[in-house]
Amino acid sequence: MNTLVAEPKDYSEKSLAIYRSLGKVHLAPASLNLANKEIPWSEITTLVVRLAYKIDKSWMDKMPKLKVIATPTTGLNHVDLEEAKKRGIKVISLKGHTSFLKDIPSTAEETLALMMALVRNIPWSFDDVKKGNWNRDKWRGHQFIHKTLGLLGCGRLGKIVAKYGKALGMKIIGTDPNVDARALTRQGIEKVSMEGLFKESDILSVHVSLEPDTQNLVKEKHLKMMKPTAYLINTARGEIIDEKALLKALQKKWIAGAALDVMWNEVGGAHLKNNPLIEYAKTHNNLLIVPHLGGATYEAMQVTEDFIADLVKMHFCH
Repeated sequence: MNTLVAEPKDYSEKSLAIYRSLGKVHLAPASLNLANKEIPWSEITTLVVRLAYKIDKSWMDKMPKLKVIATPTTGLNHVDLEEAKKRGIKVISLKGHTSFLKDIPSTAEETLALMMALVRNIPWSFDDVKKGNWNRDKWRGHQFIHKTLGLLGCGRLGKIVAKYGKALGMKIIGTDPNVDARALTRQGIEKVSMEGLFKESDILSVHVSLEPDTQNLVKEKHLKMMKPTAYLINTARGEIIDEKALLKALQKKWIAGAALDVMWNEVGGAHLKNNPLIEYAKTHNNLLIVPHLGGATYEAMQVTEDFIADLVKMHFCH
């Protein structure tokens, strides 16, 4: 067995040891491309990736012996699942492993951090201090207590964020077709319609997985429903929100601000060139964008990498 670890920087040593117990392990250079002749592409049986590369037909063509794609992520938009299925390649991920994931709140914690930073103007006030200013009135923000936190998606992460919101004294509402009202009530979440969610939320946080039916789920009509004092947070996947509509909502002041951990077509970095939202953020103080930091904590990355390595070992040693 030959394993290629495509993004080995700071990769869990325990995970690498597990892969080495199964055969040879190849650690890719910092910027891997398919023309790299140092990688024995034709011999690779397991590809281990995080989120830097889009694993599509061209990658699979390069690795005719590929049997497994292993990724310590819940989202899978960086892997062409149809092509993998067609070739009989097993995709091993965190998706569906809810009991394991319940103790990994990194993305929920980051959601709270983005809420705080956005609503309290933390990044821009810090920038202002670095310029030699000390103007607290200019950067006045808002309290969270008695505000309404809306959750678009009430699965594992939505429920954790609900707990954080309750600790801040917020009212929690949510919508999720896969969770009934009684189950949400037990979590302290009032179930509302999607329209009600956008109309009532003071802060609306997105926690749905990217599926064909959730791409562009948040449209212009939804953003128009929001209060002009409301904020939007997205730590799920960029493709869930219509980015043109979001830019319009910010420009026309339909909403007070937004914080994004994710963007359209971010895998591979193609989204960075002349991106209208990034350009807007350079000159405005109500859009915060960070580079998909949700699950990027040392603790979460180590335990998820170890978990995936164990699943790969089970798959080959079954």
